[in-house]
Amino acid sequence: MNEFLRLIRKIVRPMGYDLKRHHQYTLHPFKTLQSTASTEALIAAKEAFDLDTPPEHHRKFNTLNICLRTCLRHDRNIDKTDRLTGTNITETAYRCIRSLVKAVNFSLKKHPNLKIKFICLEDHSDQDLVKIIETLLKPLECPWHVITTSTRGQGPSLHEQFTMARESNDSLWYFVEDDYLHQPEAIAEMCEFYEIIYNVTGSHLMIHPQEHENLYKSHYPSYIFAGPHRHWRTTSDATHVFLTHNEVVQTYWDYFENVKHVGNYKKRHLGSEAKTTNNIFKHIPGFSPIPGLACHLQFDFTVAPFFDWRTLWEKNSA
Repeated sequence: MNEFLRLIRKIVRPMGYDLKRHHQYTLHPFKTLQSTASTEALIAAKEAFDLDTPPEHHRKFNTLNICLRTCLRHDRNIDKTDRLTGTNITETAYRCIRSLVKAVNFSLKKHPNLKIKFICLEDHSDQDLVKIIETLLKPLECPWHVITTSTRGQGPSLHEQFTMARESNDSLWYFVEDDYLHQPEAIAEMCEFYEIIYNVTGSHLMIHPQEHENLYKSHYPSYIFAGPHRHWRTTSDATHVFLTHNEVVQTYWDYFENVKHVGNYKKRHLGSEAKTTNNIFKHIPGFSPIPGLACHLQFDFTVAPFFDWRTLWEKNSA
């Protein structure tokens, strides 16, 4: 952008306009909102796109590590009629794992150059249930293996998966739990959208595979993007299930460290998403797909409105 155009840009921006190159996104600021966590995320998203010139070098993301955390034990396997599916934890996990396997294989067919490594990080599950998990993973068309966590517990399991990502090199990571039911196109579309946004902004991002419940509790300001297959919405709320790059984990490790306290009665508040990974949205853009590419099969309020989880549930019965 030459000096004349820079001058014009300075003149029109206070009036709510901006000057961009052809095919560049233009995000306008929200001027009347109070300072909230979501506003900080909006600022981070806007700054990522607020470039005088687009990134010179485009990047292909050809390596994806998927870390599936499981914890299946018979003493937890009781009927949970208050849960969304009305069935037990184990049956829910089986169907969710099947859906994830289908999503991985779909992605490999659509993107033959994508190298996927699949890790099942199981938290001391009962051995007969581990064998069933291994049977469910056998149809995977990529390398996979099952690892037992070093220390029992949800917090140590989270910390261990993020540590693996921190120590890895130049790869996307999808961190997911065994109660997320996936659309077949979920993995492919998240990876595609990640690459698109990175090559427009030069910024890494975080993708949560479904809209968070907070987006429907109050006025939640967002930027909406039209992607190749669906719309995407900026967010500042997610669970510890998301897709990002290992460089994000390395750069913002201080926000990951305290996930080790999840499940610790006295310190669990320190490990909550609000105290840990949601802080990353202050620095890089976060997105959720509309409609969702997955759903958290826990309770009614953890599934975004209008998501047809029942049809997907039946398709993964066996």
